Amino acid sequence: MLTFPLVIIAFLGWLYQQFVYRRKFYPPGPMPLPFIGNFHQINLANPARSMLKWRERYGPVFTVWLPKPIVVLATHKTLQEALVRNGDAFAGRPTSFLYSIFTKNRQDGDGIILCQKERWSVNRAFALRVFRDCGMGRDVMAEKILIQAETLVNHLKERIGDKQQTRLNPHHPLAFCVGNIIHDLIIGRTYPYGDSEFERFKFLIDSTLKDVASWQMQMVDSYPFLAEFFSLFRRYKKNGFALQQFFLDEIERHDENLSEDGDPRDFMEAYLREMKRQPENPHFNKLTLALTSGDLWTGGMETSVTTLRWAIIFLMYHPHIQKRLHDEIDQVLGDSRATYSCRNQMPYTMATLSELQRICNVLPWHIPHRVLRNVTIEGVLLKEGTDVMPQFGAVHTDPKAFDQPDEFRPERFLDSNGHFCPRVDMNPFGLGKRACLGENLARYELFLLFVTILQEFQFERIEGHPLPSLARSPGMTSVPKEFECQIRARRPQNPKNLENNNDLLTPNFNVNANA
Repeated sequence: MLTFPLVIIAFLGWLYQQFVYRRKFYPPGPMPLPFIGNFHQINLANPARSMLKWRERYGPVFTVWLPKPIVVLATHKTLQEALVRNGDAFAGRPTSFLYSIFTKNRQDGDGIILCQKERWSVNRAFALRVFRDCGMGRDVMAEKILIQAETLVNHLKERIGDKQQTRLNPHHPLAFCVGNIIHDLIIGRTYPYGDSEFERFKFLIDSTLKDVASWQMQMVDSYPFLAEFFSLFRRYKKNGFALQQFFLDEIERHDENLSEDGDPRDFMEAYLREMKRQPENPHFNKLTLALTSGDLWTGGMETSVTTLRWAIIFLMYHPHIQKRLHDEIDQVLGDSRATYSCRNQMPYTMATLSELQRICNVLPWHIPHRVLRNVTIEGVLLKEGTDVMPQFGAVHTDPKAFDQPDEFRPERFLDSNGHFCPRVDMNPFGLGKRACLGENLARYELFLLFVTILQEFQFERIEGHPLPSLARSPGMTSVPKEFECQIRARRPQNPKNLENNNDLLTPNFNVNANA
């Protein structure tokens, strides 16, 4: 007879310990509800709005429960103090049940995004060395991007045909373009537009990124015993393992044909050679390579494609901005190809790209960090093991820093003389030791693809249809709703240019893995 009351008392004691007593060990924040934390209070599609509201009440360092506690850093000053001046202390990553199922429960994670400590530092250093040697941030990489940009232009012109205009959804053409840049870098091959394997791969990526940020999956991450009660988890697990298997199969194909002669063809071959050179190093193995490849592909693909999709939407809303961009591009380039160096002559284009990255906030949740030693930020003690969310989105949409932040205004990145004026509080690629590994590649991609597309095309609302929605879809990336646009060729079609430029890609890149 006493069993049931004792169970109730134990349960109430657990609730008190989890959601009342534990709060005193964290900075203040909104009161969480049992089990769900603050999920019922957050704008899941645009969490920066909720974070700004809480920042006004609780200050720049506060705690939200998702449903596990995580400390939010919500001003540029706190982000600088934490991620730059105390970068070593904030270089960790939280443990995650949702990720551990793919890593065989490795203690410090795996891959390169959700890994930490020695495994992370070893693999990050290797990836940076490979990317440096393959030309990232130099003309070699720019040429590869331009080849894919020209392939995209040719594909779109074929779709347009003799009518000089057509309606289309730009999502998949942009995905093939950016995806082929990343695929060439990682696995050494590209896909023809419309390829079913690529489309399946893209579907798996999109589904996984959407599912993992859902409240259901965050509940599962906190309470793994709930996993099998959610069909969403089963889909997430199935799709995640399918993605992992794709890369494992590619690794086996590379390994079967591995040669030590000449330069590696791609990142996978460079990594496999390093495994042969360091057979006793536990941080170099095929599972880590598969997870790292997936991290690089997802990080390099989704952010750039999403930004370019938003770019088309905002230019449809603001045709006067599109006209000014066309004028600047025509004046600087004429009929010439874009180069990365010409950005210095295109202040309005650079300002527009900065404003796009600010307002899009492509990674609304960012990637959480874990504190590796006790540290004080803004007078608040954060103990070792505390999970932290850098809220760059809240900084980029702060009305105190950016007047009328919901308005699309490239002029906020121009000085009084019309010169491009970068801002220190604009950090779309993060800050510190865990800043985006592919920042240089992303900057090259965005500029060269954006300029090449606008040099050739004009984007308009389809007559008789409303403009695309500005609503965001919840997920790890802030993607727009699917939309169609009217695309118009700005210059006559040149049949000589209608070729598959992927044949021009150089097969190898120069990697000195021992450098």
